[in-house]
Amino acid sequence: MSSRTRKSNLIVVRAGQNSLHPGWLNLPYAQRDFDLVVSYFNETAYENHQEEAGVTPLLIKGGKWDGLYKSFQEIPDYKDYTYIWLPDDDIDTRAETLNEMFGQARAHDLAVCQPSLSLDSYYSHLMFLQCAGFKLRYTNYIEIMVPCLSLPLFEQVLPLFQDTMSGYGLDYLWCRLPGAGPKKAAVLDEISVHHTRPIGSQLRKSISDQKGETSEDEETRLLSKFGDIKKAVPVAYAGILSDGRPVEGRFKMAMAMHKGYGGRSEDFLDPTHAKRKMRQLFKRQLIKNMPLEI
Repeated sequence: MSSRTRKSNLIVVRAGQNSLHPGWLNLPYAQRDFDLVVSYFNETAYENHQEEAGVTPLLIKGGKWDGLYKSFQEIPDYKDYTYIWLPDDDIDTRAETLNEMFGQARAHDLAVCQPSLSLDSYYSHLMFLQCAGFKLRYTNYIEIMVPCLSLPLFEQVLPLFQDTMSGYGLDYLWCRLPGAGPKKAAVLDEISVHHTRPIGSQLRKSISDQKGETSEDEETRLLSKFGDIKKAVPVAYAGILSDGRPVEGRFKMAMAMHKGYGGRSEDFLDPTHAKRKMRQLFKRQLIKNMPLEI
């Protein structure tokens, strides 16, 4: 950043011409609890950048994660921040929501977390959609779409960004590193953002064109740095209900999530698909392995 840090938190977004980040700046800078770096991968978008207090533009070619690695080489004071959020550029949200996200991360002493997704969002895993009745859910998995990391954990994972465009594998790896682990990773259900575009196809083509490999190839290479680490799927093993009561155990969490999602099936982008995902979620809660450490 070109000026002295004034905020506790930092957002760095890899942005194209249709980036939704201007909507995150609806409050005056004095009322925002974050600085924003817009790392453009598109030259036209960079040239059209509109100046705004607390916002720094960069032009960095590449994918999301390798581009983020290069971007942080241009942000020498990132270590002055408490939390760092690394969202995709197709997230529709507002500054009030982001202020609350950072506040919840601090209040619950989380190493890595994410806002939940609105029920009308495009998604891969149902578990990351907002679940009625919960304040937050502790999990073994935080998506690469919208991760918020504490500075100590971020410093551990930053070197891993250098050789991956897709970030595949980071989603369950950063929940298991020193400083993360049990009850240090959570989905924030009282905070919801809208993911506005379908997932994956453009990224897969870009990786194939530029590197001649797949996202899964990148994941295998990333995990090889940690020996015999196994792949994982999202599981919620504990949570805090909206009234503050704790929930402990995978079965109790499965029942509470089934109740939270089941009564709102018509609010999903595709209700039929969501019902299939509910069955998958319940099964995973009961039978899938859930490692919390490397």
